[in-house]
Parts: sequence; structure tokens; C-alpha cells
Amino acid sequence: MKWKNRGKLAAFSLIEMVVVLALSTFVLLLTIKPLDNSISNLQEKIFWQSFKQTWTREIISSAKFNKVYTIEFKHDRVIFNERNNIKVIVKLPRTLSIRRYELIKVNDTGSISGRTIIVDSSLQGKPYYILVQLGWGKYHVTQ
Repeated sequence: MKWKNRGKLAAFSLIEMVVVLALSTFVLLLTIKPLDNSISNLQEKIFWQSFKQTWTREIISSAKFNKVYTIEFKHDRVIFNERNNIKVIVKLPRTLSIRRYELIKVNDTGSISGRTIIVDSSLQGKPYYILVQLGWGKYHVTQ
């Protein structure tokens, strides 16, 4: 940095400014990727919590009110339907995707047929398996 005595102005040279901007950009790039992974991890946790709450509410509701529900597993969302009317949509974060379309029918007693739904995770690098148990609407998620 050169100090100029004309009018007591201090100034940075162009090279010094480029070096400072390059270092600042490098530091920002080092912090953005871990931050993005943390946000994606949090979004996955929020999805699984929302899915669990919605699943439980709808299974209990079908048994309580003797209604037939369907649960559709699409590529980027899970749709809970009541007699072909969309009741709740749970969207998957961008790091998750359902491998193939699945449709589960929940009987008016709350019972369902057994099924395995595969949810791919680009963040974890391996899929989640939603194991739907035969009977009273229970499921278990494994990885």
C-alpha cells in the first residue's frame, strides 16, 4: 500500500485489492459448502418429522372416523388422500427422492398392506427404506 502525501489520501493499489478480494472469496467458498450441507441435513430431518406426524394423524383418523385413505409416494412428495381428495402434501427436500411410485390404501379400520418404499438420499449417499408393516399402519425407517 502506498501512502500519498497529496491531500493526505491513502489508497490501495489494484493488485492489493485483487488479492484481498481473492482471499475473501476463498474464505467464503470454504464456509458455504459446509453450511449448505448443514441446511440440507436439517431439511431432511424436518421432512422425516413432518412425515411421521402426518402419517400417525391420518392412520388414527381413518380408524376413528372409519374413512378410507390412500397414501401416494411420488418422486418429490407424499400425498395423503381422503376419497380422491388431496388432504395433505408432504414435500421432499431436494436431497431426497422416491425411487418409484407407490400407492398404499389405508382401510377404514386403519390397517394397511405391507410394503417397502425406497427413498434415495444424495446427502447421505445411501437410500432410506420405509418398511410399512402389515396391519395397523406401523412403519419403520432404516438406512
